[in-house]
Amino acid sequence: MKKADMIIDLQFGSTGKGLLAGYLAEREKYDVVITANMPNAGHTFINAQGVKYIHHCLPNGIVSPDIQYVMLGPGAIFYPERLIFELEQAWARGHKFQFYIHEAAVPCSIEHAEIEVAWMTDATNENRIGSTRQGSAAAMVQKIRRQDYTIANDTLSIPEYGFPQLDQYVINQGTWNSILSNARKILLEGSQGYSLGINAGFYPYCTSRDCTPARFMADMAVPLPYLRKVIGTCRVHPIRVGGTSGPGYPDQDEISWTDIGIEPELTTTTKKERRIFTFSEIQIRRAIFQTCPDEVFLNFTNYDSMAARRVQDYINKLHQEYRMSIEQAFRDEISWADMRPLVRYEGTGPRSDQVIDLATVETT
Repeated sequence: MKKADMIIDLQFGSTGKGLLAGYLAEREKYDVVITANMPNAGHTFINAQGVKYIHHCLPNGIVSPDIQYVMLGPGAIFYPERLIFELEQAWARGHKFQFYIHEAAVPCSIEHAEIEVAWMTDATNENRIGSTRQGSAAAMVQKIRRQDYTIANDTLSIPEYGFPQLDQYVINQGTWNSILSNARKILLEGSQGYSLGINAGFYPYCTSRDCTPARFMADMAVPLPYLRKVIGTCRVHPIRVGGTSGPGYPDQDEISWTDIGIEPELTTTTKKERRIFTFSEIQIRRAIFQTCPDEVFLNFTNYDSMAARRVQDYINKLHQEYRMSIEQAFRDEISWADMRPLVRYEGTGPRSDQVIDLATVETT
């Protein structure tokens, strides 16, 4: 029954989920990959040959050599024209898969983006917050209101946005369940980051939903017993998007890119310069407690190798503390597997061949 691996961000996003998704897909050969992205998500994967994939809709796991099904879950919100572009690009590159959209996924429109811009630029709002202004929240609100959608054949009507060619890909819950039941190995790609969750402590400087495994399981309509492993991603220097995107944690400082001698990063979605911070022990402790990752991908270690070692040691020590507390609470013996270092993967560059499997290194 346990056959689904989930990738989830442990910080503010932009930790390399797209890179890890592509890396694992190539190695683990998933036959089904699912995501529930919204337009404010942007995931990048660069393979060993330098071919770049930038997805706002599709999961990066499409590069799996055994891929059969690529699916957008019921929690997905997408621009139809962007989805069509990504599909055509994937098929032009030779990726062969059947594509499906859950009947409850929501098409986004320029009207949704305009509503969001109005919210964020309202002159009477003295506490305006940063936003990608892609329309994600407005589209979600429309779905929650249960108004304004035309229902056809028990599915949300995509043609109302002028893209009838997507109709053929919309499936109901029964068909969705059948694909999951017959799947051999599934990759679930989460988006954004734990600390951006609407209930993670930074409200209102947050996104419109939680970014936890439980939420993503629901947004991808995957039964909980299917979950085999959670892989958390984080970086040595956490980032937040530019503008009024909110504060960091009490134990971290905002620094500049020149402080670490690195060219500024730009966000995939808005192309704004990212804000960069020192590592927060509070952040990673809360994220690990709430998301319970089985493995961790520590990325951007090439920015500062000494800081990377300190972060890696802290995360592994934290994992041991949690395992010991579980043993004391339940009087269970801790298996050798439970006591392995939590940090399993290290990212030393933007390409898939620059991801290091530390478990493999340690055993060779």
